[in-house]
Amino acid sequence: MNFMLNYGRRYLGRSICFIMYSGEVTYSLWTNYTQYIGDRRYTLWTECYGGQRLTTQILNFSDEQLKDLAEELIAKGHVILYDQVMTMDQYVEVCNRIGNCEYYNYFMNPPERPEISFVSGERDENGKVLGVFGDSELQWHANGVARHKFDQIIVSLYCVEECIDTVLSICNQCDAFAELSERDKERFRKIDIQLDDKKDAIYKMSDHDLPDHPAREREIKTGAEFYKEDIDRRPLVGKHPIDGREYLYFMVPYIVGAFENGERINHEALYEELWEKLFNSRNMKHHVFRKGDLLLMDQLHTTHRRSPVKRKIRKLWRCAFDYSNIDFT
Repeated sequence: MNFMLNYGRRYLGRSICFIMYSGEVTYSLWTNYTQYIGDRRYTLWTECYGGQRLTTQILNFSDEQLKDLAEELIAKGHVILYDQVMTMDQYVEVCNRIGNCEYYNYFMNPPERPEISFVSGERDENGKVLGVFGDSELQWHANGVARHKFDQIIVSLYCVEECIDTVLSICNQCDAFAELSERDKERFRKIDIQLDDKKDAIYKMSDHDLPDHPAREREIKTGAEFYKEDIDRRPLVGKHPIDGREYLYFMVPYIVGAFENGERINHEALYEELWEKLFNSRNMKHHVFRKGDLLLMDQLHTTHRRSPVKRKIRKLWRCAFDYSNIDFT
């Protein structure tokens, strides 16, 4: 692979470089992504302190350093730390230092640490998946999707076993809104989108069905079921609760209708327009997980997708939490 160094960005108050490498990731990934990205090659970003990758252990961060991290997360939409070494207990501990973790009691949650969800296609001796999302391609989505009550706006992913044939793409919905014309901004502020929190929207659960047992993901409640909400409409343009910046809330797989000033409009035409304005290379970053990588994403400022997992098991630990334990004053 060819490497280029691009200096001059800032990360947590220090200079960083981005190592951008292009070329063949795999042909399958190339073909999977051209319809979404449009570019003929990937740009994969490695964030560094002064020319060195950020490998400082987050477990050793002071409260002030965690505050800096949270501020950078809000400003950029995502941050990545490398070569992190953590147990499940330590992982949950550091997430809880930033905010309160949500937790469940599903098949992908270890009983001793229900705050963690296993993201993996690994199966047991009976063929049942042990983690959520499996090996399928995941469409553009964000945590919370169609929820109206939405506190856990940070998702963290910690890589336990890597698969370098799989790419995670992140699109910054805040940057996309900022670059719109004032006319488009005003128009989009008047639009509500109608959402359907469908279980099969992000990926095909049928791929995980067994002859004598449905996919285990069908056990997971939708936002409507879990939060007992009447999920219907929400504004297309939202304001982040911490920094107040506006963002496009374009939940691709869930949009079933649109309204402008209360009047129904063609949501398919809106969908096409938003796709063109949002999903371009200026607003995207792409990451291939290596063991020890820790990715944090703000789910209001960003949306993300994943290519299929090929040829080997990929294991991530996932936590979702808020900013409630960070003092931003």
